Amino acid sequence: MPSTSPAEPGAARAERLSPGGGLLVGLVCLLVSFGALASLPGPTDGSEPVAIVFPPWTDGAEAVALSFAAGHRVLRSGRFSAVVVVAPTLNGKARSLPKGAWFSLVLAGLAGCLDSSGRTEPTS
Repeated sequence: MPSTSPAEPGAARAERLSPGGGLLVGLVCLLVSFGALASLPGPTDGSEPVAIVFPPWTDGAEAVALSFAAGHRVLRSGRFSAVVVVAPTLNGKARSLPKGAWFSLVLAGLAGCLDSSGRTEPTS
């Protein structure tokens, strides 16, 4: 009767993901990321403050200057220097994004994520 010997204790079995499997995992991660970004609240009609998000390598002063140049009324910087919070427009029409900005988000529900951490809200 043939005997089966157990695997040697020090022998580890290396499992690798095939190139097609790696591509599939990368594609799924990309789709999930785009889905999460698409679910964030986008700008509406310009009646609410919005956070304009610039690339992370953009300096805070540059982000504010680009927002002013596009005609926005800047309220403050966000939690990160590449985020600028701008006031609602007076006529209710949403302005276009400043040059170099990635996207803008309505602050409703996101104020804790994009506003600066030291800001305090008045209580009634």
